[in-house]
Amino acid sequence: MKAFAGIDVAFAKKKLLPISVCVYKNGKLFPLTLNSIAYPRPPRGFGNAAIVRKYDLVKTFAKDTVHYLREVEILFGVEIERIAIDAPSDPKKNGENRRKAELGLDQKGISCITTPDSIQFEQIKSKALAHLENGGTESKIPHANQLWMLVGFELFQTLRAEWECLEVFPQAIARALGASEIHKSKSEGLIKQLTAVASYTGWPNTISKSCLKDIGFGRFHDKLDAYLSCWVASLDLNKREAIGSPPNDVIWVPSI
Repeated sequence: MKAFAGIDVAFAKKKLLPISVCVYKNGKLFPLTLNSIAYPRPPRGFGNAAIVRKYDLVKTFAKDTVHYLREVEILFGVEIERIAIDAPSDPKKNGENRRKAELGLDQKGISCITTPDSIQFEQIKSKALAHLENGGTESKIPHANQLWMLVGFELFQTLRAEWECLEVFPQAIARALGASEIHKSKSEGLIKQLTAVASYTGWPNTISKSCLKDIGFGRFHDKLDAYLSCWVASLDLNKREAIGSPPNDVIWVPSI
């Protein structure tokens, strides 16, 4: 059976990677119940300090993600066709102010953090390492809101060798759905987004936070982001809108 996957990139210490894997049944997009004690677990993050001190752990994390998804395929008898990842796929080009995908979000009034270029990332890693070596705490590591992007790059590079991968941004998906006014970390915002996507995917039948419980790992809004990403992965090209410049400087949203 054909399946699709969505990944909400996270690398916090010991946090299980939020992943949703979905299949269509009778025209409805159902997430597999991945959160069972009998099933394998996705990889756990190692924290920002590991990104600058032990980058091999990031590479291992990406390889373990492939291994986990292959285990899911075998366990559920599915074949993943496409994966959507909530992270920048590549650094911006050296000298550019913003990626074209990010400029496209700007035009739609959707805010996002600027992705540095490769030179800036080296400077960021050096600054973060100096902070740690001078006794600074990991909780106050500089550029924490950009260091995690390196994990996204590694996931894209590794998973692209196995599957087609799309870059997505759940806030842009929620905007396309007309459900972005209240943040999904609040119950009313989460329910609004879940209700909006259900009108297109057919899942869930009864809207509640509890329906997200068993579809993956992380907080409820992490699981929702993974499901929203999975939905975009499931859409054919003519049902998706490209924000930016394909193939590698683009964020995909549903065409509504």
